[in-house]
Amino acid sequence: KMKYILILFLIISCKLFSQEKKVVYLNENYQEIDKSEFIKGESSREYLDLYFENDSLIQGLLVRRRPIGKLNENQLNELKRNLSIPKEINDELIVIIYYPGKDRCNGMERNSTWNIFDRDYLKKLKKISDVNHHWIYKDDENLKYYYQDKIGWKKDNNQLIENFFFKYHYPCFSCVVIDSKGNFIANYGEFGKQTVWEISKELKKIK
Repeated sequence: KMKYILILFLIISCKLFSQEKKVVYLNENYQEIDKSEFIKGESSREYLDLYFENDSLIQGLLVRRRPIGKLNENQLNELKRNLSIPKEINDELIVIIYYPGKDRCNGMERNSTWNIFDRDYLKKLKKISDVNHHWIYKDDENLKYYYQDKIGWKKDNNQLIENFFFKYHYPCFSCVVIDSKGNFIANYGEFGKQTVWEISKELKKIK
């Protein structure tokens, strides 16, 4: 009997060992880095860690939490068409709050108390700049808990917003603010109304 238990133990051990997947850690330029460097970035507020898994491999990717970039003229015009924004917006900022779909972070099944829905959010934002504000979603599962009936959430039908700014599913929500020249600052993952105010002020300083 002991012999059979030992054989069974060896079979289970071999199976578990063969199922162990290789883990690769990457920086935001998709270059491989060691685990300690990844953990250091992961624990800082500057980066967000994302994980991708297939049959044989787990990839950990560090992405900058608050990337800065610029849309070219064609991209900016395409974005305006997509959001039905007049061609000339001068000093106006385009603000997009983006819901990627239900995940562990935003999956609570009760009405949200997130401060982005506070009355003073848009009021203070409009004191910083004239704004063209948009609430965009990829998938509407659980969106009913984020005032879907009161707020004009619009579907990112052709994935333009996703392709321009939100290539991965960042947890919770994300946002991006774009100025009239195409400069933008995004925030991936969890944020509050203060983040949008900060980013907007930062963008207004770009000449």
